[in-house]
Amino acid sequence: MVLGIWFGLDWLEDHFEDDFHYRPLVRAELATDDERARFGRLAPINPNLVFLAIDAPSVNLDALDDTTIAGSKALSLIKAAHYPFPRSVYGEACDRLLNAGAKVVGFDIFFRDPKPEDTDFQQAIDRFPGQVVIGFNYADYLNAFTLPPSDLLPSQNPTDTTVGYFNFWPDEDGIIRNTNYRANLDYLNGYAGAENLPMPYSLAARMVGSSGCSAQVPNDMGKRIIRFANTDKQKIAAYSFYEIFDPNAWEQNFQNGAYFKNKIVLVGPEANWSKDVLPTPFGNMAGAEIHINAMNALLENDFLQPASTTFSRMLIFGAAALVLVLALLIPNIAGRFAAAVLVAGGYVVAIMGAYNRPGWLLPAVGPIGVFGGAMGVGFVYDFLLAQVEKMQLRAAFQRYTSPNVAKYLLDHLESYQEMLAGSRRPVTVLFSDVRGFTTKTEVAAAEGKSQEHIAKLNEYLTEMVACVFRHDGALDKFIGDAVMAVWGNTPYNFGPKEDAVRAVRAAREMSDELRKLNAKWKEQGREEWRIGIGLNHGDAIVGDMGSQQRTEFAVIGDAVNLASRLESLTKEYRLELLLGESVADLVRDVFYLRTVDLVVVAGKTRAVDTFTVIGEKSEGLASETQKFLEAYEEGVRAFRSRAFGRAAELFEEALKIQSGDLQTEEYLANCREFIRNPPDDAWTGVRVMTKK
Repeated sequence: MVLGIWFGLDWLEDHFEDDFHYRPLVRAELATDDERARFGRLAPINPNLVFLAIDAPSVNLDALDDTTIAGSKALSLIKAAHYPFPRSVYGEACDRLLNAGAKVVGFDIFFRDPKPEDTDFQQAIDRFPGQVVIGFNYADYLNAFTLPPSDLLPSQNPTDTTVGYFNFWPDEDGIIRNTNYRANLDYLNGYAGAENLPMPYSLAARMVGSSGCSAQVPNDMGKRIIRFANTDKQKIAAYSFYEIFDPNAWEQNFQNGAYFKNKIVLVGPEANWSKDVLPTPFGNMAGAEIHINAMNALLENDFLQPASTTFSRMLIFGAAALVLVLALLIPNIAGRFAAAVLVAGGYVVAIMGAYNRPGWLLPAVGPIGVFGGAMGVGFVYDFLLAQVEKMQLRAAFQRYTSPNVAKYLLDHLESYQEMLAGSRRPVTVLFSDVRGFTTKTEVAAAEGKSQEHIAKLNEYLTEMVACVFRHDGALDKFIGDAVMAVWGNTPYNFGPKEDAVRAVRAAREMSDELRKLNAKWKEQGREEWRIGIGLNHGDAIVGDMGSQQRTEFAVIGDAVNLASRLESLTKEYRLELLLGESVADLVRDVFYLRTVDLVVVAGKTRAVDTFTVIGEKSEGLASETQKFLEAYEEGVRAFRSRAFGRAAELFEEALKIQSGDLQTEEYLANCREFIRNPPDDAWTGVRVMTKK
């Protein structure tokens, strides 16, 4: 029950938190709201609302003959121009509708730039003062407006009764469920001095207000959750826009205009081509239809009211208390299960009843989650008690091993205990690191993008670990942005050679996955990342290590340290992957390897031959690449044997095949220097590194 209460309170904190971020419990609650909307009561349709849709028939006029089109100025203009229509057409529509007795005509159409025919439209607006409303747009989330041109709106004032804003602001899951009938974005965001800025009304609010129902338009800027009326189940009166200009339709459908008497008419696009389609609880819906729903909610005063924090908290504590009561009164599991089903079903009926009448959105996820979670714990307690150790082990293993390794260890617990006690094993160790990550982190912090930066890191690490697991490696640890992975540290291994091959394949796949991530990030306008990977093989001590308070299964030894140094060396050699000679010896019959350098890493005294991977031998090499590799490798052998002249010739030959290769150019430069100034007899071709 304590766990249940904690879950419920966490839901409350999540649900009523103002930060705009991904909150799973809130999104789950919003999803239940949508289910209630789809299966619950719809708002009654106000008979005075009419939607004239600019749809495909209105654009193409395929249903009309040429004589009918020629007999109408508006239809002739539409036929000649297609969409967008000349604005004279909308002036004609105003005359036709308002002269027929419509109370107000609104246009869900963005009149952004001035047009020569604006005068015709403006004159129509002037002929019917207070009866025509056109839309404007808030720019993103700033208190900035994109108003119609001055030819249509001489005042250029967003609070002018002739205009209302189009915008709907979705919930954090991107779905539109509510509307602000009045909005000043700076005020809503809490900016100082915003109360002195204009506070415009929405298109829906302006149209309802202009129809003589201004008392029903709220003056505050609070959100109202819409009870939808216009859905697939029922439709507010809608006609194709062109029909008001078609004499036959005007007579038959609209009784020569009498139909529009006292109507509130919205003109707007309704087709996929308009791109004015927004997600709602009922699926994608044309923006104009959402405006219709917003007006209908105002006219019918039919909105939904979410439960308060206090009431939600009471329901959650009540659900927890009910679990305790049922546990005390009904010890039999089957009887308690039947009671739980009845209680849960009864609450679902209650929240649907509250939704339908009087329009309360009672919380679903918190109370049901508390009740179901707490009851569920009781039902499965015995089973969990028997399985808890195995489940804990599986959870621990799968954090740092592949499913294959985890399954093996769970099936061989004696091997697991032996592994924890500590032993010396031959292992292959992989270190990878993101180039310049510290600088990237500092820049992200300075720009206020730390959360985005962490999300990007998590996305990267997820893909990198997946590569390790796909090749049956174990994740040893994350060191900031660095990944340390090991093969051979558990009883589930394939022997030193196969472990090394799998490690190399994992490293190459990590590079491939990063290229895919970079391509995606580039499309998103985000910075690309580069990594270095070092691989080494050798004996290491593996076991459970740490303090009495905390331990972890770890790998220590010189082989581990050298793998880390090799990863650091990738920066010096401008390579993505560097192998130590111990790994190279195990995998050279599987991969084409290229010698990099003979180097003494920082903190060591013995030189290590280093290599990088060109490709898998099973896939073959292009003939040019093969020739380049042969010349390059022979050049390295000549260089190390002090035959600098011969080495230079070979490196020049290699560069003719593959120009711009950095390692080859560096070797060639060294050869030329040594030809001019031969090294002393102590020279062995070893490069000594002083930095880690």
